This record gives sequence, structure tokens and C-alpha cells, in this order.
Amino acid sequence: MIDFILSTIENEEQRNELAEFYSKHKSRLYSIALSKLHSKEDAEDAVQEVFSQIADNPKKFFDVPPDYRLAYTDVMLKNIAIDMFKRKNKVHIEELSEDIEDVSASLENTLFDGIGHSEVIEFVNRLPTMRRNVLMLHCFFDIPIIEIAQRLKIAPATASKHLTLARKAVKDFVDERKNR
Repeated sequence: MIDFILSTIENEEQRNELAEFYSKHKSRLYSIALSKLHSKEDAEDAVQEVFSQIADNPKKFFDVPPDYRLAYTDVMLKNIAIDMFKRKNKVHIEELSEDIEDVSASLENTLFDGIGHSEVIEFVNRLPTMRRNVLMLHCFFDIPIIEIAQRLKIAPATASKHLTLARKAVKDFVDERKNR
């Protein structure tokens, strides 16, 4: 794949220089990507994306002084890895909310004692992101804490704490609404 990426650079001198740079630093860049993404395939994709972006605009890369190019690619790689990680691990709240709306009216009346389902969903959507995600995954989709922790890339104890805090927040909200 890197050969194809390099072939898109029109200037042969730049193409050769970038090929040499890739050969010299590919292992280091791969290690950085792997430390961020924890997946060999994703790490390889991230490194290729760095060189793809360089090939799309080689002038930008070659305007960087040679002594700073490695640091420049490190920053590019870290940003790409962060974006990939976020995309891969994003929990789509809209999709979760649609599924939650399928909860039966009897459950709503039993648990929330007449408080509107939409009010509770609205409150849950205002919770801090991690608490909301843990609460929804555990309570509405019956996913065990261990699996939630793995999916969200957090420690099980942290997931448990987020669940406890989210449950307390919902309970306080429901209690407050009942007392009105």
C-alpha cells in the first residue's frame, strides 16, 4: 500500500526521500500507533494514513525542516490515532435513545411513578457522557460491567463508579420530581 501512496507524489526526489523516511521510521511510528489503538490492523491503517496525508500535500511535509519531520509525523500520527479511536469507540446516543423509547409504559409507571418517560430520557441525556453511556449500556441493554469497561476502554471499577453515580443522579431526579 505504501508503494501506491508514494507513487502519487509527482516529484521523484520527494518520493524517494519520503520512501527513505518511511523505511527508517515505520517501526517507530507503528509502535506509537499500536500504543494508542491497541490493534495491529488499526495501527497499520494509522501509519498508512499519515503517509497518505503527506502524499496528498507533500509541500507541507517538505516545508518542515528535516530535523523536525519525525516530530511532525509523530503529531500527525497521534492525532489520526485519536480520531480513529474516537470513531471506533463512539457510542451513538441517538441510537440508544431510540431503543430506550421502546420500554413499555408499565415499566415507566412502575419505576417512575407517573414521571414522563421522555423527561427521564431527557435527564439521562444530560448526564456526563461516560456516566450516560455506562448507565444506558448496563440498564437498558443489560450489558455486564466488565464488557462495558472493555468497550469503553476504562477500568471495571471506573465503569462501576460511573454506574453508581448515574443511578444516584436518576434516583435524585425521580425523587425530586415526585416531591413536586
